Amino acid sequence: MYHPRELYPSLGTGYRLGPPQPGADSSFPPALAEGYRYPDLDTPKLDCFLSGIEAAPRTLAAPPPLPPLPPSLGTEPPPASAPEGLHSLPGVSLSLENQELWKEFNSVGTEMIITKAGRRMFPACRVSVTGLDPEARYLFLLDVVPVDAARYRWQGRRWEPSGKAEPRLPDRVYIHPDSPATGAHWMRQPVSFHRVKLTNSTLDPHGHLILHSMHKYQPRIHLVRAAQLCSQHWGGVASFRFPETTFISVTAYQNPRITQLKIAANPFAKGFRENGRNCKRWASFTHSVLSSNV
Repeated sequence: MYHPRELYPSLGTGYRLGPPQPGADSSFPPALAEGYRYPDLDTPKLDCFLSGIEAAPRTLAAPPPLPPLPPSLGTEPPPASAPEGLHSLPGVSLSLENQELWKEFNSVGTEMIITKAGRRMFPACRVSVTGLDPEARYLFLLDVVPVDAARYRWQGRRWEPSGKAEPRLPDRVYIHPDSPATGAHWMRQPVSFHRVKLTNSTLDPHGHLILHSMHKYQPRIHLVRAAQLCSQHWGGVASFRFPETTFISVTAYQNPRITQLKIAANPFAKGFRENGRNCKRWASFTHSVLSSNV
């Protein structure tokens, strides 16, 4: 090991490891003594080289928390007077485009068919959004949550609770295929979720929403400000639900009025409408549906 005076003979034999006092040691140049103004344990200040940068350590502030995720599936929905469940995107609003159609179905008790292969919803959720940042990118999501913890049964004229709900099924979320897209894209025209499919197959490999039959459900729509599908940096979340979109999941329609409404309003069921040539076909279809057991 070398002694400092062997490494720096120009400093003389009076070289000390501690900070020298300027002027106390004639063998120590005043210019070098100026560099030892601070004790050994202090962090030297390099103002001449790094002006504006603090040399003393400083505790960094905690990073801002990520926006909250949409409420966990199965939580109680908000009152009917408040269609928004969670909102951290100020100024953003969502309206149900086909609200009158949903209300018509809701007045008699909406039913949605679920099958192993998956069946599309009718009516479908069709919404318009305003208040988005035109340049920012957003994800549009839809999921379906239980309204309560009951199983239902059709009692000839109305739906009534008939026992405890079955255990929860895997939670799934439908991502609109346009996601992610800019706010300008989403606000340009109504956003339709007509491709959403409902299934009762717990082993479904296609990403359809898995539901129990004879249970009441509530669709929810979520807007997430994020540039990518798997982004962990969200700029905000807004969740919306509309009370008139609740429905009972079934494997065959129970209420004859629902069957009539579906045939009358669904454009893909025009072949079953009572219009002369298709009268017998429509009657046969209605009879087969009503005579089916769930």
